[in-house]
Amino acid sequence: MTKSTLLIALVLSVTFGIVATPPASSAQVGNVGPGYDLEMSRMIPTRDGVELEAWIFKPSNLKMHAPTVLSLTQYEIDAMSQGSYFTRRGYVYVQVYVRGRGRSGGVKGENLGLQVGRDGYDVVEWIARQPWSDGRVVMYGASFVGMTQWRTAAQIPPHLAGIAPYVPIYPGWDVPNTNGIPQAWSAIIMGDISGRSHNTKFVASDYWQKKLLEQYAQNRPFRELDDAIGVAQDDWWMVDGRGEKLSFMKMWLDHVGDEAFNLAAEPKPEDFAKMRFPVLTATGYFDDDQPGALHYYKRHLASASPLVAEKHYLIIGPWDHGGTNHPAKEIQGLAIPAAAVLDMDKLRADWYDWTLGRGPQPTLLKDRVTYFMMGADEWRSAPSLEAASSGKNLEFFLEGTPEDIFHSGRLNEKPSGSEPPTVIVSDPRELPELDVAKYAADENLLSQFRAFQKRALTFHSEPFAKDTEVAGQMRLNLVVQADVPDFDLWAQVLMVLPDGSAVRLGEDIRRARFRNSFFKNELLKPDQIVEIPFEFYWMARRIPAGARLRLTIAPLNSPNYQKNYNAGGRIGYEKLEDARVANIRIFHDGEKKSRLTLPLAAPATTQTNR
Repeated sequence: MTKSTLLIALVLSVTFGIVATPPASSAQVGNVGPGYDLEMSRMIPTRDGVELEAWIFKPSNLKMHAPTVLSLTQYEIDAMSQGSYFTRRGYVYVQVYVRGRGRSGGVKGENLGLQVGRDGYDVVEWIARQPWSDGRVVMYGASFVGMTQWRTAAQIPPHLAGIAPYVPIYPGWDVPNTNGIPQAWSAIIMGDISGRSHNTKFVASDYWQKKLLEQYAQNRPFRELDDAIGVAQDDWWMVDGRGEKLSFMKMWLDHVGDEAFNLAAEPKPEDFAKMRFPVLTATGYFDDDQPGALHYYKRHLASASPLVAEKHYLIIGPWDHGGTNHPAKEIQGLAIPAAAVLDMDKLRADWYDWTLGRGPQPTLLKDRVTYFMMGADEWRSAPSLEAASSGKNLEFFLEGTPEDIFHSGRLNEKPSGSEPPTVIVSDPRELPELDVAKYAADENLLSQFRAFQKRALTFHSEPFAKDTEVAGQMRLNLVVQADVPDFDLWAQVLMVLPDGSAVRLGEDIRRARFRNSFFKNELLKPDQIVEIPFEFYWMARRIPAGARLRLTIAPLNSPNYQKNYNAGGRIGYEKLEDARVANIRIFHDGEKKSRLTLPLAAPATTQTNR
């Protein structure tokens, strides 16, 4: 304030009791503002004239050109926390609705196909032309939003400078089927994004869980599930081969096992080969979409040049699907070590800075693969996913005739000589999930009740004599024979600690007709002996001395998946009257060896980050 201003203020205060407030400085204004400017519902044109709705977050009073973080989503575009975070880091943050969502034009039918990638290309190039853009765009997001990154990347936009797909779904590979078995979750996703809004209260309610159980209890055909939940059949639809509209769920159900349909839109080897930008992939040991994340990862490395492959980083830790994006201190009942509770937004922003030449390499990413060894509770690094394993295995062979969890079979390190097979009975008319519904509602990574279920077979190992580290994918190979053309089995491996508590190490489901590939439909012939291969999720864990392994095998009979009536009929259309009881013989003799295989970890190196 000048001397004259101070004098006037003094006179006013003495004469009239008025105190003049000096004008706020520019520094004070900056402290009270949000720090970013926002453009809501900006419409971005695409090549066919359809416009997509975007929210654009820019650092306040942006005077320079800035790089952009882009998210192409079907969920919500008012992500204020992400917008605030990335603008503080000096980025413009752009969140865009895919077709049929919010104010975006078009329909949802192509949001798992090629169209979403073409739209991503158009959005990237539109951003690069804006006066505030420095011409460099990196992408952000998880799950469906991780998939839109790969779809966009396959179109090779000239101004795409990097992608960071976290837990990306891989349509046709890990959704909407698991190993060829249709998931009930597809109907829940349709309800989650029904209409043009994100229906978070629908997902948070217990309505859909009870509807799944109701349909299961009534033995209703799987094809009716989306109708039963209340999904509008003309909301997310596709046109079938007869020119008729089918809901998304029914369309994919009609193409189970059809590789050409399921993988029509996946990036091709030539697409991966053309990619020149860096990639940061993230997934978790308990992530339902780990198979998809690693399938993208492996296919990209298989086609990329060595120089480009060196720029693909993978981080994998003790997280589930949501926990990979934002790790928490506890996931599904399991306490997560503090070292694994990362600030993922910071890691991504640091990685964006590094790849764009704006900052140093993130200290955690010491090599191309970064993984967390549970039990040792430390981060480790390897030049490849395979290098995290030693190349040596620990094998356990099934033995004995289990009666129940207290009179279980055995997991022995040497195969038995001559033993009769164990028989597991699968009766589709039974409803075992009704008996355990009160436990299943709170099922987590520490739950043990599955081993007590009717029809379950349990095998235990001897206590481990010493601490043993495993890293990789456990595998279970069952040599079987059945009196029906098809059946489903579920398998779970727990680590049982000396105090009786347990932690899930892996879980998998398999359908006999898809034993060699879930794109190869092979019904069983009478008396045919086949091998059913189970492959559990990648994980790294130190199994402490004194712990045992528990393997539980049971028929898959769950409201979460399309029920197999064991008759070999059309998937999703069979009814209760089609059901056949399956008697499944599991062999474990000296010649036909059913076995569980654990990949032993590579020794920790000096690169370990404690």
